[in-house]
Amino acid sequence: MSVAATSDDAVLARTLSSWLRQALKWPSLEVAGLSRPKAGTSNETVIVTVRWADDGRRRDERLVVRIQPTGRQLFQHPDTIGEGRVLRAVAAAAPVPVPRVLAFEPDAGVVGSPFFVMSHVPGRVLSDIPSCHATGWLLDQTPAQRAALWDNGLRTLVDIGRIPVRGDLAFLWAPALGPTGLQQLVTATRHWFDWVRGGRDLDVLSRAMDHVERERPDHDDRTLSWGDARVGNMMFAPDGTVAAVLDWETPAVGPAEVDLGWWLMMDEFYSHGLGSPPLPGVPDEDAQVARWEGLIGRPARELTYYKLLAALRFAIVCARSTDISIARGVARPDTTMHTRNPAGLLLYRWLGEPVPDLAPEFTAMMARFARKRAGRTG
Repeated sequence: MSVAATSDDAVLARTLSSWLRQALKWPSLEVAGLSRPKAGTSNETVIVTVRWADDGRRRDERLVVRIQPTGRQLFQHPDTIGEGRVLRAVAAAAPVPVPRVLAFEPDAGVVGSPFFVMSHVPGRVLSDIPSCHATGWLLDQTPAQRAALWDNGLRTLVDIGRIPVRGDLAFLWAPALGPTGLQQLVTATRHWFDWVRGGRDLDVLSRAMDHVERERPDHDDRTLSWGDARVGNMMFAPDGTVAAVLDWETPAVGPAEVDLGWWLMMDEFYSHGLGSPPLPGVPDEDAQVARWEGLIGRPARELTYYKLLAALRFAIVCARSTDISIARGVARPDTTMHTRNPAGLLLYRWLGEPVPDLAPEFTAMMARFARKRAGRTG
């Protein structure tokens, strides 16, 4: 099947019906419904409702299909099958709630790209853009409930940071990139940055890349890094506990501070970075670091470095997203959003440089999001 076939919902539903019957050993299974949630470009996510007979009774269940991107992707080497392997390994290794992986398909010939199928976890996630501090269900929570949400998230973050990279996670270890997990991550970041840059001068991103290479600490912890560690990638149950940890496209090996730095940077990005100060009850950075240290049982190390590394990696995502927007005709080729976005502005600030204004296009985009949100809730 060609890649284009996956854009036809009816064709995809028929293909998945046949494949799932064989993969899950449910002979009467049919895909009765299919939807494509709006999401990023790191993977395509398809939610299907499957129907089958069990002892004469009809049963319905929702499943999630994660399909590897084949063009205009954020990451240089997307590995959707690897994401599924990490989910399975995490489920077996730690008390971390993740969706249950049901089956893999590494052959691109089925739907045009490799994919895997996992369970659908009920719950709710926080808004990204507009910020969860400006819209969505977090506004309806009390300060105590918000504090509990963040605390539950930090507990889960620490549980992830304790998972050793061995056994079914050993495939993440890449000795060709360096002798430690952190050096491997920094080297991989350099390769990815050079791919996104394509010979251009990306201003503050280039200086930040040089900085994280030059100032890299000598930490050799061989533990799992989630990669996109933020409260917005957690599914919450009605009681505020974490129902599932989502979005494992960029797992790595390194000290737990890699994820803590990303967590803190993203908290800054999705609050002050988007013009929405944290709501009452959401702990500030000092309180979150102290709580993390108490949970993990040791002081956090070199957090200034790990936050800068996180901001750099997210700024690379923003630069690549800008290139994709230009290619799709939704951004002008001369836009300054490659660097003048909230992630880029964090780099200017944390490198001690003068901080420019946000790109006018970014400000206009945020205003459009706000108007759309107001139209849906008005």
